[in-house]
Amino acid sequence: MDAGLDRLARLLPPPPGEVAAPPWERSRAEVGFDFPEDYRRFVDRYGAGYVVSDSSSTEFSIRAPQGGERRPGESGGFRGFIDKHVTEDRPLFVFDGADEGYWGGIVYPVYPDEGGVLTWGESDVGDVFFWLTEGSDPDKWPVVMWPRNLDESFRFDGGIVDFLLAVFSGLHPASPWLSGARLKWTMTSDWLRRGLEVSAGPADRTG
Repeated sequence: MDAGLDRLARLLPPPPGEVAAPPWERSRAEVGFDFPEDYRRFVDRYGAGYVVSDSSSTEFSIRAPQGGERRPGESGGFRGFIDKHVTEDRPLFVFDGADEGYWGGIVYPVYPDEGGVLTWGESDVGDVFFWLTEGSDPDKWPVVMWPRNLDESFRFDGGIVDFLLAVFSGLHPASPWLSGARLKWTMTSDWLRRGLEVSAGPADRTG
């Protein structure tokens, strides 16, 4: 597990300094499941934030639970992570037009429907990244990408860390602007803090 994260860190340096990690042991009581282990380790090292490359200004954001001070009307913690998906993302994928053509093939159920897709990331051009929450073992949940401008969705039978390694290494067709480029991560929040701009990188891919 850490070997994958170490490989990822060479492509996408994590932020300097400490990152306040979520109390993952509380998630099952709050939302009914444990988050995948590779995602937990990623968030513990990187927090939430976004990736940009030296070849594109497009941002690829990765979400994380946030337990600090809440804005008015906002639910926090693990429940807030789920509520963002339910209120902002779910409506985009369950209306009558979200058929085979909209998904580009398979029509996936959307969480909290059983085995539905649950959002963990998006790009600022409209790509959305999910877990497919099929089965009781979150460490076996595949990644599904819904690309904004393509007529197909992509299923990746691996976790977030392996998915990011594949994308950043050019071994996956998703997000081609990230492939082979020098990448920079900016942490925008961790469990205790929000409104951050803590950047690392870009990685030197010539060394």
